Parts: sequence; C-alpha cells; structure tokens
Amino acid sequence: DIPFLCMFILGPLMAPENFPYHLEGKQDGMVKKEDILHVLEAFRSSHNKPFTFNIDTISHLLEALELMFAVEGRKGVFLFPCHLPIKKLIDMWGKDPRMAVYVGRQACCICCTSIFSPGAFSLLQCRASVRLDKQAQLWQNGIIVTRAETVRSYVQCLVRMSESLEAVDFVCRSAKGSETDCMSLLSDVMALWKD
Repeated sequence: DIPFLCMFILGPLMAPENFPYHLEGKQDGMVKKEDILHVLEAFRSSHNKPFTFNIDTISHLLEALELMFAVEGRKGVFLFPCHLPIKKLIDMWGKDPRMAVYVGRQACCICCTSIFSPGAFSLLQCRASVRLDKQAQLWQNGIIVTRAETVRSYVQCLVRMSESLEAVDFVCRSAKGSETDCMSLLSDVMALWKD
C-alpha cells in the first residue's frame, strides 16, 4: 500500500528535524536500528493504528530503494544520505595558500547517455566512513579525507559526484613536497570506489 508506506514509514524516517516525528540520535547521517524502530513506533502510536513493524523487512526495503545503506562492520547501523549535513564545497575545500593540488582522477560513465546510480556514491560514503574512520568527513555533496603526514603537514582528498551523476571526481592536495603522499592517498580512496 503506497500511501501507508509513504505516511507511516518514509515520512518519519526521511523527515527533517523540524518535523514532530523524525529520526533522533543521527550523527552525520548514521542511524541505529533502535532509533528507526523508536520513531516508527512513536508515529504509529500517535495515530492510534493497531499494526506492528518488522524492522528487518523495512530495512531491506529501504536498502533496495537506496534510501539507506547498511554500514559494513557496524551491525544495526545505517547511513541515510538524506540526513548528511548540507555544506558548500567552498566551506569544506576552501583556499589554503600552503596547499597545492597535485593529482586528480575522474571515474565517468562510458556511454554519454548513462549515469551512475545515486546510491553508488552513498555506498562510497559508507565505505569511507568505516574504512577511513576519523579521516573522512561526509556531507550530502561529497567526502573529504584528511591524512596527517607530520605535525605541520597533511594531505587531503576531495571526492564528489557531479550534479549530472555522470562522473565522480577525486582530487588530492598537500603542502609542497608531498606529491607521493597525494598519490598514496588517492590510491587508497580510489580503491574504495573500485570495491
């Protein structure tokens, strides 16, 4: 039943924080299974509806629709891309006179009429959040991976999906003299995309 799905499942799970029923406890788009069940139960009881939720069925449905993604290695934790913070690229990858761009790559569709699934980038964000742990910052439009090489030197990799969904850009920058560190970080981040 489409109206039921939209009102009682998608509504509370996708709702922003200014709605009365929304996911609580989400941190950088990551949500625990218990928080999903809690908001669905609260919404159901507010409408006095006598039904129960099968959280596993709901999880499988939302993953099939690419609205949420299971975070590997963290049982019962999901990434909701719609709940990632919205930030401007300039705020995340601002000008830094000490840094220079040394290397970049682009993964793009072979055919001009093809696009990547929007879920492909979200899967990359999941992998980055788990495998690169504290080094990765996620937001709705991209990922920045920062790796400290020394106390004063660090290397950054920006990853973002094009608005047309036809390409994913990977760009690395660092202080002068860290070109090999840029190549190493780019290789690590590109490996996440290839998995």
